[in-house]
Amino acid sequence: MSEIDKALNAIEAQRGREEAARQKRRDAACAFLKAFYEKDVKPSKKLKGYGIVAVFTEGRLALQRPAEGQFGDGLMIVVGEHGEIDAGGKSFGRFASKDEKTKRKELIGEIILHFSL
Repeated sequence: MSEIDKALNAIEAQRGREEAARQKRRDAACAFLKAFYEKDVKPSKKLKGYGIVAVFTEGRLALQRPAEGQFGDGLMIVVGEHGEIDAGGKSFGRFASKDEKTKRKELIGEIILHFSL
């Protein structure tokens, strides 16, 4: 095998490891966001009382007040390509399971702040 082939094989192997790590981070962040939706947002009687509707699909959590009509400003919480969590254009950084409580509190605070609850 030539030195070029060896070098390219090493590069391809490194890229494969990096892609697997990125996907693992993203999957963990998506699982966290889904659990946040299922445990905190979906069953919330207070959010329903304020007229806020939430929908979760594939790494995205959308919250809005339908009563405000087309001029209402909803909140989108999304998982980025590298496992970072963004809400309303603000980054909360990459998700790590050790920071789960902190991320949950930050997202709750962002929801309360965004909708002036």
